[in-house]
Amino acid sequence: MAFLRRLLFYILGIGLGTLIVIGLFGDRDFDYAYGPQARVKKLFRTKIIDSISLNHVVLDLSADSIYYHAVTKGKVDFSQSDTRKEPCGAYSLTFEYQETDYRMTIENCPDTVSVLDLTRED
Repeated sequence: MAFLRRLLFYILGIGLGTLIVIGLFGDRDFDYAYGPQARVKKLFRTKIIDSISLNHVVLDLSADSIYYHAVTKGKVDFSQSDTRKEPCGAYSLTFEYQETDYRMTIENCPDTVSVLDLTRED
């Protein structure tokens, strides 16, 4: 009988501990951005987008847009970027969208992100 009692306390402790951990740390999105590429792209995903700069038809904010592909699947080209430009740094992203290569220049201001240029790469 002592074993069943210990097993019951063990299960209750695991259950209460699990509930406490879920209550404290539940709905968190863990995004591990350790490298420079991941940190810059995470910055573009979390900032407010200046919608005035989205004047191109394919530059909407849906999950199938060219902007979404540039920010999630693109590669930041630091050699073409001017990251220390004042007051807003400019970043160049290269990516493929619908079997076509593109280069997008994005301006990173303290509060917003703006798309400066979108060109097709040949």
